[in-house]
Amino acid sequence: MPYTLMKGLGWFALALVIGLVIGWLLRSIIAKRQVARARRHNVDSAELERLRGRVANLEPVVDERDRLRAELDAVRSAAPPADTGPSAADHPPHISVPSLPDVGAAERVLGTTITIDDLKVIDGIGPNVEELCHGIGIRTWLDLSVTEASLLRTMLVDAGSRFATLDPTTWPEQARLLAEGRWDEFKALTGETARARAGGDEA
Repeated sequence: MPYTLMKGLGWFALALVIGLVIGWLLRSIIAKRQVARARRHNVDSAELERLRGRVANLEPVVDERDRLRAELDAVRSAAPPADTGPSAADHPPHISVPSLPDVGAAERVLGTTITIDDLKVIDGIGPNVEELCHGIGIRTWLDLSVTEASLLRTMLVDAGSRFATLDPTTWPEQARLLAEGRWDEFKALTGETARARAGGDEA
């Protein structure tokens, strides 16, 4: 009888130890999952705050661009008709945008095939910068031509250090020449920009 009792107590103690070990393991696994979930939540929150900050910084840029576009439309609507004669010389020139620039002529002048309103044609704009421009509503050459270089610079700085070194000074002028189909002048301007950049690199 004592032997059976001791044997039963032994099995009970063993089961208790196994239960404690399994419980400790389960609690440890659950705790690790909770810690991982909390870390992931913190990372997501930080990324969300960073994106909110970028949107807040870009909102004034978009507002300024819309204001400038409204001013440009107001000036255009107030401009006298083209047949007013000599008095037309008293007013500053406005952007004259052909309905469809002759991309065939562009290919002959620039030596490459281009697509209308492709922002990547602008010297200094690549696919990533084009996406940034699209993000603040700049989708055409005309959109870019009426955007202040300072606003473009703010957009680049807000996008991160790898974009902050780009110089958007000539982008609106390049876009205006493209929108007006002035391929020779565009080629000359981008050639000057490339030479200036090369000179700066040598210095």
